[in-house]
Amino acid sequence: MIKNIFTILATMLIIACGSNEGKKKSNDYMKPSSIGRINHVIIVVEDNIWKGQAGHELRKIIKKPLKGLPQPEPQFDISIIPSDAFAKMFKNSRNLLFLQLSDHEVFKSVRNKYAQSQTILEVKAPTVQQLVALIEEKSEEIVSTFTHGDLTSIQEDVLEKKYSKRIEALSKIGIQINIPNKYKMVMDTLGSFMWMRSHIAGGIAAGDQTNNIIVYEAPLFDETETILSQMIRNRDSIGKMFIRGNDPDKMFMITEAARIPSMKMTKIGGKKAYETRGTWEVFGAFSAGPFLNYSIVDEKNKRLIVIEGFNYAPSVNKRDFVFELEAILKTVKIN
Repeated sequence: MIKNIFTILATMLIIACGSNEGKKKSNDYMKPSSIGRINHVIIVVEDNIWKGQAGHELRKIIKKPLKGLPQPEPQFDISIIPSDAFAKMFKNSRNLLFLQLSDHEVFKSVRNKYAQSQTILEVKAPTVQQLVALIEEKSEEIVSTFTHGDLTSIQEDVLEKKYSKRIEALSKIGIQINIPNKYKMVMDTLGSFMWMRSHIAGGIAAGDQTNNIIVYEAPLFDETETILSQMIRNRDSIGKMFIRGNDPDKMFMITEAARIPSMKMTKIGGKKAYETRGTWEVFGAFSAGPFLNYSIVDEKNKRLIVIEGFNYAPSVNKRDFVFELEAILKTVKIN
């Protein structure tokens, strides 16, 4: 445990030294910026609780693999510290979860208590059995609390570094998206299709690993066919038309046939949408990676607005890259 604490302290010290203290301004502007990575939660809990039933139940939730990635990756990375180690250094952590026994049941989240872009969640109960029941009851809220906090943090950063040039496709389609200026235009074709790309570090394809955002329109889904099959057909036709490999006549992006994507209903830009997570590949080549697709139902204009992010980063974890794409796509506003 002591070795674990020293490791966390050293890591956080390095992050703190490299952090941008003045990057977010709000009513909490006098507070320091939080330290720590997105999708990383520091859990303040006693050893006997963590190794018991309550810790087991929380791990099932917080370490559950995220859907749509080529290799299993947990929703969150975690570090564990006991209550007596919760010193000043840890108070500025980005994500804190207190799992404790107390006189009263508590389930409470606080934003920016000690630092900017910080999420703190308290999960407390009088007995272990009650603590386990509370974790089970609030499982989705535990995940969404930290997910929403980290998405908000990224979106706040994007606002400060937003791509400012006019994008013809977005204007023609009638939407706005806050895209970071590190993304560069690949294609903006006659107001019908947009493709932007950001190069990222890491992976075996040095200099070639990327995060990508595409936007286009498609016909409304036909209720006589499965929604998933139509979504796949839409993205495969766009891939064949615009997203091609080294041999443009033979290589193009398709949805990976060996893995069935996951789909769920959601709301994006105030409208009904279908969220699909899965993996793509290049027909005729060996490139592949994860994608996140939102097919937004625009009944008024009898169309789908499709916004998608996809990632190419061989040999490295991809969860956080896809998470950035999710944060960006969820800034969409439909005119």
